[in-house]
Amino acid sequence: MNINDDLFGINDDCDVQVQYVGEGKHKVVTADHFYRHPEKILTYALELPYTNRFEIIGNFPGVRAAANRDTQPLIHIISKLWDAPLHSAFNPQPIVFSGITNKSYRLNIGQRQPHIDQDITAMIWLNPQESCAGGTGLFRHKPTNLERLPRIPDQEIRALANRLELSDEFLKNEEGYENFQNSMIFNPLFACRENRYINDGNEYWELLHLIEMKPNRLMIFDGRCFHSQYIQPIHYTNKFRINQILYLSQD
Repeated sequence: MNINDDLFGINDDCDVQVQYVGEGKHKVVTADHFYRHPEKILTYALELPYTNRFEIIGNFPGVRAAANRDTQPLIHIISKLWDAPLHSAFNPQPIVFSGITNKSYRLNIGQRQPHIDQDITAMIWLNPQESCAGGTGLFRHKPTNLERLPRIPDQEIRALANRLELSDEFLKNEEGYENFQNSMIFNPLFACRENRYINDGNEYWELLHLIEMKPNRLMIFDGRCFHSQYIQPIHYTNKFRINQILYLSQD
């Protein structure tokens, strides 16, 4: 497998594994030894200018940098690993790197519990072995037994709303569905009370699966599944946890 950029060349013999998580059998694909030159990519990434501006990072608990490179060959290879056609959630989609540090950082309520992304999420960890710890956790929401939120209310969501005796107004439009999510799923009372990531869960969130962080590991999963960074307070106080991130769509 090759990409038309020597820096981002991909190994032909990636160690690919596919797992199915939770009652919903949500697919998780990992590919170890993904890039041919991960050290060069890390050096390149660290030389870019990073920002924590909200319009760039949203509720991400760190900083991000972007570079205008063609990501289509990379998305094509990720599609093959996912075994379904994928395309960029943004047009165009640059190369994006994300960095997290625990040094003097205050997490808000939304960052202290799981979240969801738009559709399919692909991420490559770039830290060397000595600074790899934790990973990404996939979670079940205990009060509702949900493991995933669809983009529009499906039969399971409507049945849940019916059991909770909620008005149909919650599910009639995008704003109502968002209010349903914020009150029933991402309620601030469900977040970790300490200034840390949810990690192993709490009385409201059950950790279903930890995708372990490894150097040069690609992971692909359904971003509509509840997930969060798995980072202990003692980690990344002096160094960044850095990765490359792609937000993709299967439609």
